Amino acid sequence: MNRARALSLHHLVALDATPIELVAIAGRLGCAHVTLFTHVPEAAKGFYPCVTTADVPALQDALAASDVTVGNIEVFSLDQDEDPQRFAEALAVGASIGATRATAHLHDIADRDVAIRRFADFCDAASAYGITPGLEFNGFSAVRDIVAAGDIVRAVGRGAVVLDVLHLMRNGADVDAVSQYADLIAIAQISDGPLSMPQDQAWHEAVRERALPGHGEFPLAQILAQLGDHIIIEAEVPQNAARKAGVSPFERASRVIGALRSVLDE
Repeated sequence: MNRARALSLHHLVALDATPIELVAIAGRLGCAHVTLFTHVPEAAKGFYPCVTTADVPALQDALAASDVTVGNIEVFSLDQDEDPQRFAEALAVGASIGATRATAHLHDIADRDVAIRRFADFCDAASAYGITPGLEFNGFSAVRDIVAAGDIVRAVGRGAVVLDVLHLMRNGADVDAVSQYADLIAIAQISDGPLSMPQDQAWHEAVRERALPGHGEFPLAQILAQLGDHIIIEAEVPQNAARKAGVSPFERASRVIGALRSVLDE
C-alpha cells in the first residue's frame, strides 16, 4: 500500500467496529493512523466505542501487528468545570496507546477569555502525557468557525486547530481562511456533501451520514492545496445507511479510503 501521505481512519467511519477491529481495518487499507475515543461526554456514553485502561494491552498488540499508530484521541469537552484533571484517566489511556494529539470542544463558552483559559488549562494537563490538544470548531459549539478556533489557539500560544471540512463548509464556508491558519492545523478530516444542508439535518449529517470524498460539491482540492504535506489527512465519513444495508465495517472503510486516495491523486 502507498503510504506517501499519512492517512488516518476515524472511528466514526465504522462505529460498529471495536477499536481493535478498526485498527486491523486501518492496517489492511494501508492507513498510518486511527482516531479512537478514550473519553466521551456523559450524554454520549454508549454511543461511541471508548477505549479503557483494561483495553490497553490488547490494543497495543493490535497496533503493533497492524503497523498503525493512534494519531488522535477524542473527545474532550471543556465546558463542565474548570478542573482539567477530570480527563487524567482518558489522557493516560491515550498516552499508553501512543496518542500524541487530542481533540477538544468548547460548546457553551461564548466568553473569549474563559475559552482561552479553559483551552490553556487543558493544554497544560495534556502536556504531562505528551499530548497536544487540537481545538475543533463546529456549528454545534460556541467556537463555530476556523477564525474563532485559530484566534483562541494563537492567544494560548499552544495547541492546534482540528480542521473538519464539513464544519468549515457548514459554518461560513470560508475556504480561503484555511491558509491563514495552516500553520496551526495538524489534522484535516475529510468528507464531502452538497454545498448547502437544511439546519434541521445538520446533526444527522455530521454524525450519521456524510458523502464520500469526491462525491459531493465541497472544494476539497482548493482546501487541501492550502495544507502542508506534514498534516495528517483523515477520513471521517459516517455511513449509517450503508451500515443498515448490511455493508461491513471493512467495506465501508475501504470505500472511504479509496475515495480519499482518488481525491488526493487528483
